[in-house]
Amino acid sequence: MKRKIKSIILFFGLFGMLLAAKIVLAADFGVEEVGAGLEGTLTSVNPVTIVVRIIQIVLSFLGIIAVSIIVYAGFLWMTSGGSEEKVSKAKNILRNAAIGLTIVIFSWGIATFVLTRLSDATGSLGQGISPGGSSSGFISPGVGTIGACSVENVYPEDGQKDVPRNTSIMITFKESLDLGSVCVNDEGAGCVCDGGSCSKINPEAIRFYKTDLGDACSDMSCPDFNTNITDVLVSATNNNQLLILTPADILGLATGNVSYSIKFTDSVKKINGSSMFSGCSSESVAWSFVVGNKLDLIPPIVAPGGVFPLPDNERDLYQVVTEAVPAAGKITVESVPQVYSSAALESIISTPVGLSAEVILDYHGPIADFKVAVPADSSDKAQLFNDVGELLGVADFDSSGQVVFENYFTFKAVSHPAGSLWQIKIIPEKLADTLTVNGEVFIFSAGAENNNIKVPAPFSPEAQALNIAAKLSRPDLPVKVSRSGRVVNLEAKVAGSGGNNISVVSNNNVSLPVAPLTGGTDREESSEINHKKDRPMNSAIQLNFNEAINPAMVSGSASEVDDYIRVVNADLSSRLSGENCEANIQCRSYKCDGGKCVGDYLGGKFMIGNNYRTVEFISDVKCGVNGCGEEIYCLPASSHLAIELIPANLKTCEKSDDCSAFSPYTICSTTEFGYKTCQDETGKNYPVANLKNLDGIVDAAVNSFDGNRDTYSDGPLDFYDDNYESEINLNKKDKYRWSFYVSDQINLTPPQVVAVSPSQGQDGLSLIEPIKITFNTLMMNSSLKTGGILMESGTSSIMHKLINLRSSNESPLGYWISADNQDIEPKDGEPDITVVNISHSPFAESVTYKAQIGSGVRDIYQNCYKPSSGPGCVATDENPSCCFGNPTNMLSPDGNCQ
Repeated sequence: MKRKIKSIILFFGLFGMLLAAKIVLAADFGVEEVGAGLEGTLTSVNPVTIVVRIIQIVLSFLGIIAVSIIVYAGFLWMTSGGSEEKVSKAKNILRNAAIGLTIVIFSWGIATFVLTRLSDATGSLGQGISPGGSSSGFISPGVGTIGACSVENVYPEDGQKDVPRNTSIMITFKESLDLGSVCVNDEGAGCVCDGGSCSKINPEAIRFYKTDLGDACSDMSCPDFNTNITDVLVSATNNNQLLILTPADILGLATGNVSYSIKFTDSVKKINGSSMFSGCSSESVAWSFVVGNKLDLIPPIVAPGGVFPLPDNERDLYQVVTEAVPAAGKITVESVPQVYSSAALESIISTPVGLSAEVILDYHGPIADFKVAVPADSSDKAQLFNDVGELLGVADFDSSGQVVFENYFTFKAVSHPAGSLWQIKIIPEKLADTLTVNGEVFIFSAGAENNNIKVPAPFSPEAQALNIAAKLSRPDLPVKVSRSGRVVNLEAKVAGSGGNNISVVSNNNVSLPVAPLTGGTDREESSEINHKKDRPMNSAIQLNFNEAINPAMVSGSASEVDDYIRVVNADLSSRLSGENCEANIQCRSYKCDGGKCVGDYLGGKFMIGNNYRTVEFISDVKCGVNGCGEEIYCLPASSHLAIELIPANLKTCEKSDDCSAFSPYTICSTTEFGYKTCQDETGKNYPVANLKNLDGIVDAAVNSFDGNRDTYSDGPLDFYDDNYESEINLNKKDKYRWSFYVSDQINLTPPQVVAVSPSQGQDGLSLIEPIKITFNTLMMNSSLKTGGILMESGTSSIMHKLINLRSSNESPLGYWISADNQDIEPKDGEPDITVVNISHSPFAESVTYKAQIGSGVRDIYQNCYKPSSGPGCVATDENPSCCFGNPTNMLSPDGNCQ
């Protein structure tokens, strides 16, 4: 009996040790190939990584040897035939093997712990520091919310090192925030962020803390006094999608690095009241960064050569060979268009005769004849059939004799004996005819409200054509409209081939046949470039700063930020708003209406991108569509434009004691603005602006913009003009201006991808290096975003993908986008192409990643990436996508390559 018990114990002991060995052998030691973003392989070549893998591989082989010895001892015991000597020998081997296996397992654990700590300190393994101080390469699930879900990007980036101690934290969401969920007042009560009395972070919604101390708040509560940083000021951009968090005190230490973590919890709400992270892989966003020991006291500048169009001092000379021809089409009224009419009851016939009934219609389909029958075996039920005898539904009569057939009608018969029948004839609903112009739908109706086109009574084709022409003669539509009898003539407002993309669609080509706009051709000309090339009027204006800037001052509609950044007529003598004018060119806004100048700047919107380093402007004047059917907007034709940037006023002081903390700016001196600010012994200003009253452009450390690039902040004095380097700019500071010329042409050539890295099948890659995509032209950096964009196309919507990175497993992967403009050979000082970087949290090994550039991204001329050609793959209109090197028109239902 004792022998049997010992055998059972021995069996389970062996089983347990074999299980432990299985765990060791199953552990990921990094010896297998791993998938890259473009189907390649990843193998880290960092020296520390190599050491880690060598140690892990050696330990894995020792584990295999230990398990082999255990198996041998078990075999020896089972074949002992009762020999005490063999059993004893097997026991000794088994005991020693178990001890050896234990040593291997503990050695593996110790080595992993030490080397991971080393990697955390050096960053050599590319493992991010997870919020809460976790190590061992653990990546917080909250990082996966960046890019893949509700967060577009953050600053500082996840894992960023040597961050200045006086930095602000910025985060961009893909949907508008409920500002009442992220702010509290000085008493700690929730309120809607207003930049004044309600401007501190809600410590339950936004957790900011030193990584090694961890989050002092729990899911259930957040104590009044804790180690989290709560004295943080909040400001937001006008669309409520971007938050700027500025700590009241500087971060870190003067003697070393300090890691910080920040977490936005599910208490952060969308404008509709739901959690910002509903539907995400994590109910929060969280990331970490390392603050160095230095303050950032260097103001931001516009990077030299970092603007588009480049400064241009002379208009090009053109000699027209062939004038551009506008595209033209027409709508012909052949017969009366259909207006909407709801379904109507025509007749009810009962069997037996005399059974009265009522019908209340709730039907939108084409069936005209129905039957309601009461089964012969049950007078409490009713059956609904169509005209060919198909059963459409069964329902019970209620106490009043009423029965409801969902999506058809409500039927009521007080008397409904078994076997009775009613034949019901209706006049089906008729939908109104529509015209769709460039995605905007116009509906034929008895009235002319909103987008309705009135059908005249009595009807005549000529009167109907007149009503169509009147409704389509809107300044925001890209077509000119005229009428000739029953024909409505359409002509693209902008001559050239772009007009051929304007879509005009009728849903009833019998009553309202449409001849689509065709025949648009571009102007042929010879030109002589003077100074710099004049740019097409569908150009976006782009400014690239040398560092991240505060987006609140530079993003939004032109009317929201005109005090800080604006686009104007470059002619300094142009007329202000309200002054008399005869032509657009006379006005500072390039808009003369009714003999008066309207506004003091061009209308449009400013957008931020490229991790808060790029600002772009597009006008609000529609001038055509790109290859995706998306509206494009044009600058004034044949214009001379200037862009003006205004720095913020500086932080004020009353006496030198107020400056004691700002060494070497310890002297409180009067400036040219009439207020005092802190200066050093040479008269240079402390560069920080007044945070409580920002009135100009600043960087993430609230340093006021340096327009003349002399590394010092002087405040908004005079305009430094980047078009000149002569005495014109002597002592001009610190406003900034440059000007350029715009042609009367439109560029509609779509961008192409010319290189990707890693390429398909490439190996020897780092787990942390960004993916790079090179385009053949400059791109609109504000369009280089994650996710997708929904574009209207007629009465439907189409999702155009942007930039995405997908993983073959469910582990969280955060990713964000940046871009670099590059001047390629022959170099002329003007950037030619854009290289897009997809940065990401560390890849996991043995996982496949797929990178995606979708048609939603646009070049500097607002042309979408379609057809989507890439290296080794030429896409066409018939096959507009490139999937893993092959042109195709077959995508999955969600718009991804299959």
